[in-house]
Amino acid sequence: MQASNELILPFITAFSLLSFGYVLYHVITSSPSYKLWSGLSDNNALPVILQRLLGVFIFGLLSLLVIVFFLHSSPSEFGTGAPDAYSFLWLAILSAILIPVNYFNSGSPENLEQYPQIRKKEWPMSLLILSALSWIAYLIAYEFLFRGFLLFASIPLLGLWPAILVNTALYSLTHIPKGIKETLSAIPFGILISYLTFQTGTIWLAVLAHIVLALSNEWYSFYYHPEIHLKRSGK
Repeated sequence: MQASNELILPFITAFSLLSFGYVLYHVITSSPSYKLWSGLSDNNALPVILQRLLGVFIFGLLSLLVIVFFLHSSPSEFGTGAPDAYSFLWLAILSAILIPVNYFNSGSPENLEQYPQIRKKEWPMSLLILSALSWIAYLIAYEFLFRGFLLFASIPLLGLWPAILVNTALYSLTHIPKGIKETLSAIPFGILISYLTFQTGTIWLAVLAHIVLALSNEWYSFYYHPEIHLKRSGK
């Protein structure tokens, strides 16, 4: 019974944290007051950055605190170990697929309705860098919760493939606000990246692949968008 409890508690904790955290994140960022502020704020640059930082706190920092102080475990038990050469090989393969796919997909009207998320018409270079850094911080936290805490807590209890299916289902559901296309495309990506996370034993392949996916999409969308451009120096 003790062994069973040791397997159940991390899974229930990770599942509950993800469910509570995502609902809290969605409620805050979808609230009328937040949307009003976002609409009034300098073409929503600051609200988007703060939204990502909110994700860093809820998905990343809160997960870390729960693991250390509630479960009395080490983050290394949930995939924070250093990546190996196998991880970088797969990163190169995934990047060779994701970057060209985004090149052709990012210019679609459907994609340009959402991306880049910051709708400021003129971006100084500092904003381009700040947006990239906020994406990186957000995705580290996001993958730490999904492919780290939840996946590595699920596998000992559910087995590999049930854990991957649970992870992918939840991952896909979080994309519903972004439309059916992203929701469905999250399924094959979620299955593959979860399996590779298990194979490599670390979240860093998932983190880096997700960063490649997000930043290439943002930069291509920035390039394709007819009303958004980089601010020229001296102006």
